[in-house]
Amino acid sequence: MRYIFFNKRVMYFSSHFQISLVLLFFFLLSGCHGKTDEKEIVIISTNDIHGQIQQFPKLATFVNRVKAKHPNVILVDAGDRFTGNPYVDYAEERGLPIITLMNELGYAIGSLGNHEFDFGQKILRTRINDATFPIICANINSSRSELDSIAPYHTIEKDGIKLCFLGLIQTEKDHIPSTNPGHLQQITFDNYLDKIDDYRKLKQSCHAFIGLTHLGVDSDSMLATRMPELDIIIGGHSHTLLEKPKRVNNVLIGQTGIKLQYAGLTTLKFKRGKLTERTYESCLIDTITLADSSMTEKVRFFVNHPRFKQIIGTAALPFESQESIGNLVTDAMLSATSSDIAFYNQGGIRITQLPQGDITLEQLLSIEPFGNHIVTHEMTPKEIKALILNRFNREDLAIDLFVSPGSYTIIRDQQGNGTDVLILDRNKKPLVDEQIYKVALNNYVSVDYDFPNRGKGRHSDISVVNAMIRFIQSDQPVRPTKGRTYIK
Repeated sequence: MRYIFFNKRVMYFSSHFQISLVLLFFFLLSGCHGKTDEKEIVIISTNDIHGQIQQFPKLATFVNRVKAKHPNVILVDAGDRFTGNPYVDYAEERGLPIITLMNELGYAIGSLGNHEFDFGQKILRTRINDATFPIICANINSSRSELDSIAPYHTIEKDGIKLCFLGLIQTEKDHIPSTNPGHLQQITFDNYLDKIDDYRKLKQSCHAFIGLTHLGVDSDSMLATRMPELDIIIGGHSHTLLEKPKRVNNVLIGQTGIKLQYAGLTTLKFKRGKLTERTYESCLIDTITLADSSMTEKVRFFVNHPRFKQIIGTAALPFESQESIGNLVTDAMLSATSSDIAFYNQGGIRITQLPQGDITLEQLLSIEPFGNHIVTHEMTPKEIKALILNRFNREDLAIDLFVSPGSYTIIRDQQGNGTDVLILDRNKKPLVDEQIYKVALNNYVSVDYDFPNRGKGRHSDISVVNAMIRFIQSDQPVRPTKGRTYIK
């Protein structure tokens, strides 16, 4: 009986021991699964780089620091990689330096910005093919164009987490992005809000749904209102610095300003595949002092090309305003085409100061990085006034066009709207009604601004930069002027 009793006790002990082991096993397994199911993805974002390759050594240092702390990092860009830096815009292969450095740094995806079109479709397609990362845009229709089709969205999987990125680009009242319309042959665009219904279901196929947009922060807010399926919007175009995120309709919106002064840092946390936490901040990288040495060498290769250092002429005094530089540009356009009047738009002047002393080719390319050429129109004073007034009233009642020679004054009504323009020639005399004047415009203004017979001018083979080179070389030294445009 004792033997049997002992065996029962042993059996009793053994059974409870086994149960305990099983419970312990499931407890440990549950703990392991708990850690495995909690995952973190970090997105480093840039927007509106505008060719600033000189910032890439700092950006590389920032990326390396983030990767040292986080295993799952994705690098993305929200458009406008081109235009704004002569080393990129006038490289032997235009735009290639920025794409080369982005490839080197490991970008995973980019959206299409309006300035991607500034070099024309052929070059854009070549640069897209050069990129080791996809370029996306959902509201472009380009399958019949030289550019060919652009993917609307792209899914990236990291550590078992699927992130779906949807690309969208801004359009103006004329239904195209802010670029030279001559570069958009056979391409049409939809308003971004008209396309979102086509992509709502993407939410069901990913763990996080992200808008990678080039719309501007106000349009991003509207997108968030109309498309709550999005978890995050990483935006560009308006050059807005959001140091902390903007929250609209429970959608997190981030943007990092312009020219790589900042980089965005979005942290997404998941538990069992469900997004549980979203944070965003813009991180200042401009103050980084320990720039990545390898990236520094790569940038130096592009910057130190001898042709950029060529001295064109001399500035007798410093040019201290955008207006004084705009006047230099219009003087050059007037001289190059023997026109009666020349206009150049404010947005096309990309620097606001030119120091006294030697003027180099890279400085001129920084002034006008678009590669625009001059178009001449035959216009009456009435048509010239329409050109000035239509733009003034469209641009928040602000002067937009620099002029050479003479001056003009916009006459306003009590509401501040422009109603008339007093235009004076170089001799300070008003233009003669019904007389035909030869007017020089850059090709962007010629086709994009609202005035009679727009887009029907005579195209010259003279680029704006070459006009500046000729003018500066023939008028040594050049001096700044101001006081050509007024509002009354």
